[in-house]
Amino acid sequence: MLLTLFCLLGLHFYKPSMAQIKAVNFVEIGKHNNLLHQYFLAQEQQEKEEYSPDESVENAPPAPVTLDGKTLFEIKTNIEGFANQERAEVAIKRIRKVAEDRSIDINNLDIRIIDGVYIIHVDNNSLFPVINTDAEVNNKSLDQLAEEYAEIIKNAIIEYREKRTLSYFGTRGLLSLLSTVLVILIFRFLNWLIPVASRRILEGRSFLFRTLRIQNWTLLSIYQEKQCAILALKIIRWIIIFVILYFYIPLVLSLFPQTERLGNSLLSSFFGALGKTWSGFIDYLPNLFLIIITLIITHYLIRLCEPFFKAIQEERITLSGFYPDWAQPTYKLTVILIIGLAAAIIFPYLPGFNSPAFQGISILAGALVTFGGASTIANLIGGFVVIYTRAFQIGDRIKISEYRGVVIEKTVLSTRICNGNNEIITIPNSILVASTIINYSATIRDLEEPLVIETTITLGYDVPWRLVHETLINCALETTDVLQTPEPYVWQTSLDDFYISYELRVYTNKTRSVAIGNIYNELHQKIQDKCAEVGIEIMSPHYAAVRDGHQNTIPENYLPKDYKAPGFRLHPLESFFKQNVEKDS
Repeated sequence: MLLTLFCLLGLHFYKPSMAQIKAVNFVEIGKHNNLLHQYFLAQEQQEKEEYSPDESVENAPPAPVTLDGKTLFEIKTNIEGFANQERAEVAIKRIRKVAEDRSIDINNLDIRIIDGVYIIHVDNNSLFPVINTDAEVNNKSLDQLAEEYAEIIKNAIIEYREKRTLSYFGTRGLLSLLSTVLVILIFRFLNWLIPVASRRILEGRSFLFRTLRIQNWTLLSIYQEKQCAILALKIIRWIIIFVILYFYIPLVLSLFPQTERLGNSLLSSFFGALGKTWSGFIDYLPNLFLIIITLIITHYLIRLCEPFFKAIQEERITLSGFYPDWAQPTYKLTVILIIGLAAAIIFPYLPGFNSPAFQGISILAGALVTFGGASTIANLIGGFVVIYTRAFQIGDRIKISEYRGVVIEKTVLSTRICNGNNEIITIPNSILVASTIINYSATIRDLEEPLVIETTITLGYDVPWRLVHETLINCALETTDVLQTPEPYVWQTSLDDFYISYELRVYTNKTRSVAIGNIYNELHQKIQDKCAEVGIEIMSPHYAAVRDGHQNTIPENYLPKDYKAPGFRLHPLESFFKQNVEKDS
């Protein structure tokens, strides 16, 4: 007895493996069963503390015993304060140690019985003890369960060793190389096939494709159908590449024991994710059906609005109080309202609509619109106000504040005009709402009356006004683009100290800046020529009636040949002295 205790203490401080200690004890000192059983339990307690000192042994779930990632069997019962998880960890450690030690002959694996405990044993290494509670849980006899576990452990160790032989690695390496070559060949074939097929589709005859029409509306042309077919081929190629890579990588990883678990986990995770996706898709089908129905109704509502408003624009349909130029902006506004209503219906049924991320994005979008879109909203509202007040149309010549030009573009946010210098001026619609707009083209378009343009000339009181009227009207009638009917006319707008202001008004159908500028230019030239012909002198109105002897300002070719510059004209001397006498008195 003392000798036995001494040997056990020596082995304990020497720190051999627990399996070796028990095996030596069982084989060489088998007659001291009680002492050995107590020592076995003491060592189990030590390993328990090393693995999980705080784990409870009550109500523990089944613990699997694994080797190389494969479950051999499950431990469902505790033993004398040892949780089944701790028993499984100890067994895993011992089985792996024996599997890695090729000096241990696995054919020597047998079962030894000590105090009713069946211990699976091989070459001085204790692997796993099987107790009565294990047999009761599995509904088998103790010896039957021990034999089953022993057979499973033996086959697992043999398989573990076979997977780590040189021939096994050579075979699996060859398979990995062949699979890699096959994948490369498939990729090269796809890279050759898709461009060739795309060229054949583009260059081939069109009998495979037909223009898709609904009455006179072309949905897809032959070229568009070919482009869709080529895009479909490219998508199919990438799907094939993705599928091949996804199965190729786990396959290569599963060929080698060091990466087999990773390969199997990739495949299992893929099919697990696929299963979850499919089940989620099935659960989402009612919402998806509602979304599809809403999108279809929205699509056809928009399609129905387009020809209706186009017919109004072309005046094939007339509505009382609704102008044709309102058709296009009203169509856009209607489309926005339809899409907004559809979005309000669809959003609650979208995946993740109630998630915090989706709500955060909605709050951020609302904040951006509130703080950053005030001017944009003002321009938007101003654009609709300008449109529905019919202040101007594209092609109209207008004046806004100091800007004057022809409207070339009108949107819901801004308006662009082109002035006489071909300068493009962009004016925000919010400014248009707060400004006075003068439309020179609306008279011709809406009232069907010509545009009136005017010019002013100032002449002295010595010129007969009837002669001035006649001369100016003749100038207007001879000017290009000035209408004969209604006739031009002259207004005497003021009688000032030194001159009379004559305003000549003429009618024209031209509204563009260049045409009006040409009318003014030619009209002013005619006025100069006609006034010179009839002897009307045009000069600065601030001059005295007493001339100082200077030459007349009329061009020389209009003056008589015997014309001479007049001399100085003075009042008589007696009038001069008379004025002085009156001042002295």
